[in-house]
Amino acid sequence: MDALLKLFAALTVVWAGWMYFLNSDSETELRKIRNELKVAKGELGEAQANYDAEVKKRDTLAAEVKNLREQNQQLEKDIKTKKQEKRERAEQERRDRMAAEAKAREESRKAREEQLAKMRQEKEEKLKREEEEQRKQEEEWKKQEEEETAKYESARSERQAAAEVNDLQHEINSSNEIMRRYLTCRAYGSGNEDYGQIDSLKRRWTQTVQTCIKVANEGNEKRLRSSSKMLKDTADALNRISAGGNTECLNDATRVIEEAQRIVEAKKRLKKLNAGKR
Repeated sequence: MDALLKLFAALTVVWAGWMYFLNSDSETELRKIRNELKVAKGELGEAQANYDAEVKKRDTLAAEVKNLREQNQQLEKDIKTKKQEKRERAEQERRDRMAAEAKAREESRKAREEQLAKMRQEKEEKLKREEEEQRKQEEEWKKQEEEETAKYESARSERQAAAEVNDLQHEINSSNEIMRRYLTCRAYGSGNEDYGQIDSLKRRWTQTVQTCIKVANEGNEKRLRSSSKMLKDTADALNRISAGGNTECLNDATRVIEEAQRIVEAKKRLKKLNAGKR
């Protein structure tokens, strides 16, 4: 701005000097004017140089301003980019944090579910073990009860068997005693019989009863049948020879045969009981 003012002042001086020269005839004035013109030209050159310097300075400043403006724009752009990147980074960090929190919650939920599942499984396994132990205990109790019942039944069966053996043995002894009572035949003659024949039949009676006793105690049912038939035949003969006077022999023979058969049946039962003990 100062350079422009100086240039304007120099031009004014030059113009004034020139006008004065045109209106002056004096040599002295001319020289004076020339000197002033020279000074004015010098000032004009200096003003022009200053102006050019100012223009150059202005252009330099304008370039610097432009450069600074461009740098400022780039800086604003960079700041804007940085802010955007910061926002995006913050948003990504927020998303990552939320994702991490969600993952942590999911893992925590899964851990709780796994813990609950483990607790349920342990509870179920414990319940199964308790049920199995209870089942085994019940089986053991049942086994013990069955063993005790079996022992009781066995003891009861043994007692019953022993009692039955005693009863059977008593029955055998009783039947033997009864049969021995009939070893002597009660037949007698009425006066017209052949006493020798009666005595012979009575001896055969005694022998046959002895045989019945023997085979009955041996349990020989086949020989008992033949001996029983012989005893009946002997009783019939004694009764016929006395003309019906010895009917007691028929009754006695029937009693002997019944007692002998009772002994055979008792022997069969004793054999089964002894076989059961084995």
